[in-house]
Amino acid sequence: MHKIIIDCDTGTDDAIALVAALNSPDIDLRAITTVSGNVDLCYTAPNSLNLARMLGFPVKVAKGAPQPILRDLKKIRLMDADEAGGLPTHGQTGMGDVVLPACGEPFYEKNAVETIWEEAQACGGELEIVAIGPLTNIAHALMVYPQLKEGLIKKISFMGGAAYGGNTTAVAEFNILCDPEAARIVLRSGIPLVMVGLDVTEKAAVPDEDCEIIRQMGTKDAVLVADILDFMRMRRDEFGGEDTLMHDALALAAAVLPGVVSGHDYYVDVECAGEYTFGHTYVQKDHRLTRSAPNCWVAEEVDMNCFMDWLKDCLEQSKSR
Repeated sequence: MHKIIIDCDTGTDDAIALVAALNSPDIDLRAITTVSGNVDLCYTAPNSLNLARMLGFPVKVAKGAPQPILRDLKKIRLMDADEAGGLPTHGQTGMGDVVLPACGEPFYEKNAVETIWEEAQACGGELEIVAIGPLTNIAHALMVYPQLKEGLIKKISFMGGAAYGGNTTAVAEFNILCDPEAARIVLRSGIPLVMVGLDVTEKAAVPDEDCEIIRQMGTKDAVLVADILDFMRMRRDEFGGEDTLMHDALALAAAVLPGVVSGHDYYVDVECAGEYTFGHTYVQKDHRLTRSAPNCWVAEEVDMNCFMDWLKDCLEQSKSR
């Protein structure tokens, strides 16, 4: 059983990852920590809390950083090239055109940094973090509680970066671009790391026929996922937006499902100074610039049949509740 905190900026594909995690029999979801990214914290935090409570899960939901360490998030969002037809990737509030009922419950009494510290101590070195938004909360936690780097976190899996190219600038992926300074702190932490970047997540589109299979499951959880997928398909078909890409759910699957992705260990760093290249993840696949030792396992290929079977199996679990 994987003891996991999901750190997220919910977010359409974040929401699908959360539904999968809440239903997975292999995951003990210790907490959800929230951060600004896809949309502001005033949306990402309630999206996460309302989703968990709508589906009947009492998991802790803690509010985190409203801004990156140094960057202006509004300026970063203006660089997003995928606002197809004026419709942002995740809609105005993060959930596409899905409206979650407000649960009326408070957030967890501790903030994201305090929650990460609390759970790291409680799990005794077995805590895993799956970060599917900007890495701001994780970096803050490492700065406030440097003891986390001394064996209290088993692994950090994050969705972000790319060995080649980007989706917001020519060289940078959105999550890393939002807070490259935070990403550098995490990459230099010495904690075991798994990077699930665009090189693999852009191959992880849910086939239309599987969207229909998920809807036919009929549970509240599956219908919510199907509604989100329908928004993504509408945006793709009517506005030329990206496909039904499971960036964040794939990062979660990679943390718990052996064989769903394949890759290699590399040295990874983040460009923080370049005018045009900040947010670029430098993945050392040769030694022309440096001979630094590998610090991160980087996913490169995905077994989509394995992934889709896993996602549907997670949703099937909701039938027993």
